[in-house]
Parts: sequence; C-alpha cells; structure tokens
Amino acid sequence: MAFSMMLRRPVCSGPIMQQVMRLATQPAVKPNLTQNTIQSLKSTLLKTETTPIMNSVRSFRTSAVRFAEGKSGDHSKLWVVERVASAALLPLIPLALIAPSKILDSALAIIMVAHSFWGLEAIAVDYVRASIFGPVIPKIAIGLVYLVSIATLGGLFYIITHDVGLANSIRQFWSIKAGQKA
Repeated sequence: MAFSMMLRRPVCSGPIMQQVMRLATQPAVKPNLTQNTIQSLKSTLLKTETTPIMNSVRSFRTSAVRFAEGKSGDHSKLWVVERVASAALLPLIPLALIAPSKILDSALAIIMVAHSFWGLEAIAVDYVRASIFGPVIPKIAIGLVYLVSIATLGGLFYIITHDVGLANSIRQFWSIKAGQKA
C-alpha cells in the first residue's frame, strides 16, 4: 500500500525530488557550469515529451475514481464474509466426510461454490479490464463466472439429492485403486 501511495504522488513533489531540484538550482561549483546551463537542463528534464515515465506515474491510480464514487456499499463487510466462508471450510470439509448427511453436503456445496465464485470473480475483474479488452468482453467474463458457478452448484445439488451425496462421492473416488480398470 505504501508503494501505491508513493506512486500516486506527483513525481516532482516528493522530498527526494525537491532536494534534487534544490541541488540542481544551486550555483555550480565548477566554473564551466553556468546558471543558464542548469536552467536548460532542468527545463529539458521536466518537458512532457522527454519524460513519459513520469507522466504515467503521475496518472497511476489503484482504483478507478468512477467506481469509488458510483458505488455506495461497504465492501469491508463482503471481505469479512469471504474470510468467514473460507474459515468455515476448514472444519466443514472433515466434518462432512466423517458424518455425511444432506445438510452438511448442502452447506459444503454452497460454501465451496461461494468461495470459488468470489475467487473467479476477482480474477475476472482484475485481469479482464475494459481498458484492455473493451466494454463487452469483461461483461462476458463476469457472465461466464456466474454461469459456471450456477452450473457447479446445480451439479453438486443434483449429486446430493439424486445420487449418494457429495461426501460419499468423494469417499468413493478416494477408494478407487490405482491399478483397477473399469
């Protein structure tokens, strides 16, 4: 976070750059450097055409302003819910395998799909940006995340209700011997 805060600041306003500019504008010790030479060097270095990196650093933002202003929700609550769901998976997975039931299988399916949905959604939002792919492809990516999550939850509920259940399916899969062929 400190790095991103540093990148948000204008390049020429930091204490190091102020010191460099102060040193650059002081009278030269050597007789061959004049004040005009220092001023021309300073103006050359600060030109927009010669410093594209400085301009890109000045415009760097870690989040879009329009997203911050447009949404009025408290995202820290979602962060807490995501962490609680992740922590709930730790005891729920062994519990569901030890004592299989439809209730534990359903809770495990819902929390696993929610956990994977939040992860896939974060990947789609972070890496499939409108600034890179245009306005349509990010919407398709989010739609695919929803579609995959709904299909996964539906498939897991089908296994829970019409087959042996989620925990028993995992147990049966683990009990398959490596040398057996179907």
